Amino acid sequence: PEEEGITLCHITSSDWRRVAYINMTDPEAECPSGLNEVSNSNTGQRACGRSVDGAGYKVAAPGGCSSVTFPVKTTYSHVCGYARGYQYRTMDGFWQSSRRTINDAYVDGLSITHDNPRKHLWTMSVGYSELV
Repeated sequence: PEEEGITLCHITSSDWRRVAYINMTDPEAECPSGLNEVSNSNTGQRACGRSVDGAGYKVAAPGGCSSVTFPVKTTYSHVCGYARGYQYRTMDGFWQSSRRTINDAYVDGLSITHDNPRKHLWTMSVGYSELV
């Protein structure tokens, strides 16, 4: 059912359509297919992320990624979103990304794209500091 008058990005409108909602602070929440739940035993924080082995190392080859597709069945002119990220292991940001494209694993973080071929909407990256 369509939600009436929902507030997203500080705007209340009946025109907004929620495409995806993943709230891992909800104990009943599950990660979408393509991502695995990762939890911090010290803080109890849960998140969705790429596969890791028992020692905490990424199962995917270095530079690998995981992908989730959320179908949109209507046209749109604006996109609003919110993401919370947690650092795990190394933080490479855009390391060696100058020769990569949107179709490569170009960021240590989250990339939101649309359409086919893919077009960039926004990216959240993580790095050692804002200067590196």
